Amino acid sequence: MVVALFTNANAQTIQQIENEAAFTKLYGYVRYFYPGDEAAAIDWDKFAIYGSKKVDACTTPNELKTTLISLFKPIAPSIQIGGDNDNITFDRTLITPANLHGYKTIAWQHIGVGLLRDRRSLYKSARTNRPVVYPAASPTFGSMSTIIDGAAYRGKTFKLTGKAKMADGEGTGHFWVRVDRADKKFGFFDNMDARPITTTDWGNFEIAGTIDTNADKINIGIFLQGAGEFWVDDFTFSINEDGKWVQVYANNLNSAKTGVSSTANILSGNPNLKVLPAPNPAYIYSVVQDNNAPDQKWASIKSKSADDDIEAHTKYFPEYPQVGEYVNKSIGSGLKVVIPLALYGDDAHTYPAADSAKFGQLISDLKSIKRDSINGNNLYTRLADIAISWNVFQHFFPYFDFAQTDWQKDLKDALTDAHADKDGADFQKTLQKMTAKLKDGHIGVNWRASTNYYLPPLTWEWVQGKLVITHVLNNTVNLHQGDVVTTINGQDPGAYFDNAKQYISAATPGYLDYRVQRETLLGANGSTLSLTVIDSNNAKHDVTLNRDLSYMTYYNSLPRPDSIKTISNDVMYLNIGTIHMQTINAALPQLEKCKAIICDLRGYPNNTIPFIQYLMTIKDTVKDWMRVPHIIYPDQEKIVGYENYGWEIPTLGPHLKAKIIFITDGEDISYAESYMGFIEHYKLATIIGQPTAGTNGNVNFLQLPGGYSFNWTDMKVLKLDGSQHHGIGTKPDIYLTKTIKGVRENRDEFLDKAIEMVNGYSVTP
Repeated sequence: MVVALFTNANAQTIQQIENEAAFTKLYGYVRYFYPGDEAAAIDWDKFAIYGSKKVDACTTPNELKTTLISLFKPIAPSIQIGGDNDNITFDRTLITPANLHGYKTIAWQHIGVGLLRDRRSLYKSARTNRPVVYPAASPTFGSMSTIIDGAAYRGKTFKLTGKAKMADGEGTGHFWVRVDRADKKFGFFDNMDARPITTTDWGNFEIAGTIDTNADKINIGIFLQGAGEFWVDDFTFSINEDGKWVQVYANNLNSAKTGVSSTANILSGNPNLKVLPAPNPAYIYSVVQDNNAPDQKWASIKSKSADDDIEAHTKYFPEYPQVGEYVNKSIGSGLKVVIPLALYGDDAHTYPAADSAKFGQLISDLKSIKRDSINGNNLYTRLADIAISWNVFQHFFPYFDFAQTDWQKDLKDALTDAHADKDGADFQKTLQKMTAKLKDGHIGVNWRASTNYYLPPLTWEWVQGKLVITHVLNNTVNLHQGDVVTTINGQDPGAYFDNAKQYISAATPGYLDYRVQRETLLGANGSTLSLTVIDSNNAKHDVTLNRDLSYMTYYNSLPRPDSIKTISNDVMYLNIGTIHMQTINAALPQLEKCKAIICDLRGYPNNTIPFIQYLMTIKDTVKDWMRVPHIIYPDQEKIVGYENYGWEIPTLGPHLKAKIIFITDGEDISYAESYMGFIEHYKLATIIGQPTAGTNGNVNFLQLPGGYSFNWTDMKVLKLDGSQHHGIGTKPDIYLTKTIKGVRENRDEFLDKAIEMVNGYSVTP
């Protein structure tokens, strides 16, 4: 009896996964390749949630078939769904009007995939002979703020409190605090990005923290991100003085002038407090009065409405499906689908039109899905997000040949994990695990509600097979540069890192190492990291660290080399990651006299392309090392062409004749690799260090229901000689590694090697 019950329960789970996988595949075929007007008009995010719930309840393949027909026929009346063994024939006459006068061919064309619907994007999707609608520019954020003198409150704890609600719209409300330090860097920063205000009822909200010991100014404020209307009342900033909370700023708005402010100068209840200038004109800033209680007022930020930009459109490129072309695809669960890839359409509608009553009911059902229910705690949001993201990669990701993953199996694994997830944080891990298999260094799954954005005061790296502390950012902790970590939270460091790697997408071992070093430090504010370390005297001790540095504070605390410095009379050092062209140009007379120039590109470069031009002796003529595919068929079958791009940069005088050394490592990604691509291809320098990240190309962006999002690479990038770049990157001429001894002595061993090399150079005549 026990065995039978277990078998039945397991069979039910298998059926659910099969149902969801079949829905996912059909969802992608219809969304991206069925050209009907109804399909182009629905909210596909909500449809994914709605459909996932419907199919999840099906107990047999036949019930699944019936449900899929009821789901998709109102938006795609020309599709046919049947069993794998059914003899489904495509009948062109069923999609052909009796009189073709005034009809044109409607079919999808994709350049990459146009998820952003932004005229400026390289990635576009549109149907032939149908207008392209660019949504009105989405409001970014509208902010009210004020400034408090920070010097008087250095080192003190504070809290910013207030009441707030979203009165309308899909945007999110936020309080924010930012400390500007005396050294011109940012200190404490929190803008509630991980915990935005979405409630439509009044609630109490707070930001708390400690003011930096070198604080200059404290910026406090509120903002609305996106569209809608955000209300705030009883806005108060308090300092803890000897255990008592003392109000430094308080504004209940009741004495404020009702109506619109042209300057957003609403939070300045104290005449001694300044207000930041230049409010975003896409928003209306006002004080609202309660009609039933005139003495009750609050601040309002409201986005302005704008009209969509509609552009006449015929086609992006010559190739597109013709009426009569179709696909016959298996979707699993013993089912297959036949979908026409082109339809006839006049100015009013594609043919044939769907049942208007059923289409109207579907639109009504989708609108009834409440915003508050769309979150990672909801199973059907999670299943929908898998369906949406899996299809984007299935039909448009250009590097499956490198990833070498079983994407069909990965779908079912992700759906199974989504069922097991207990909350939104678990589901972020599920998305990370699924996308890690694609080996794309641009992918990083973000979740708006995540709190895991704080770090302890250290950096670490694997050096000579051991995990080594490379920097200590707080001199009050009992750690030293060069300490070797032997346990992390009681676990072997290797196992700890291996567990983290399964959630990180990277195309090269070097970039995976770079990312995992940071990811293993992240956690919630105030959470702890317990380490056992062995110091330089071979003494072992335990230390517990608090994750209390915001990402911005942590980043600003990292040591950075000079942008430019003189190594000797005829050798100069340039940090390509921080230097500006104005600085390089000012130094040109000295650079022209150098026998050697050391260029450090361990990181992301500033816009210093002219420096490459000073090194080149011939014009760059490669026009096609960046390629965006033209896609008209599903599953990336028969790609019909590419949009090709290159930089085509000319030479620029004066030509620098010095010996050039470039230092690289696994952190170098994207634009840094474009930069190094020219150095490598035209043999402009000796490259030392480690291979770059092997991930290049403009990213595309996918935003998912529930506040999840990620970038990914939607462009195939090659080396300038046409060979593979992805997963390879630029390899150094001389491969270098760090040593524990070098870390303990605070030496930059890569730079030391470069200096050693240039000491043997002589000036070129």
